[in-house]
Amino acid sequence: MKSLSRLGTWLTGPTGVVICLLALTLIYLLEAFKIAPPIKNGALTASFFPVALAVVMLLALGGVILADRREAASGEAGGEAGGEAGAGESDEGGDNRGDAKVAAWRGPVAVTLLTAVYIALFAHLGYFIATFLYAFSMTLAFATGRPSPQALAFKALVAGVITLLGYGLFELVFQVRLPTPWI
Repeated sequence: MKSLSRLGTWLTGPTGVVICLLALTLIYLLEAFKIAPPIKNGALTASFFPVALAVVMLLALGGVILADRREAASGEAGGEAGGEAGAGESDEGGDNRGDAKVAAWRGPVAVTLLTAVYIALFAHLGYFIATFLYAFSMTLAFATGRPSPQALAFKALVAGVITLLGYGLFELVFQVRLPTPWI
């Protein structure tokens, strides 16, 4: 029963999120390869960016897995010497750990939801509006506290720069047409 509980904790914790993202990224990569080869006759095809994005995501997830394994290994080594040191702690630490777990989930959940909304709105609103709103929302998702008007203006400026740089990269460098509602 203890191992089943440990498995449930493992799957619902940060490792479970990594496993889900890993599975989704692998499916995404396989589907991207079905579109066309990433490079054909020396030119980039429609599948190049999805493949590149999936490879970057897989590398990032690999880094997260390695960091988690290192942390677990160092925790096990330190935990053997500590023994029962934490047995007499009060319940106040439990409340802090609960808050930390909620805070740890806030970022990944926000990114997932914002990305889903971005994907849904991309074709309807066009690149500029959808990407600006997505970039601006992402800066707000990771802000601490209530941002001042100056901070909001700076976040809007950053979102605008990201949108323009993305447009320049796709349209001018890679010659990939992006949806715009006025065309």
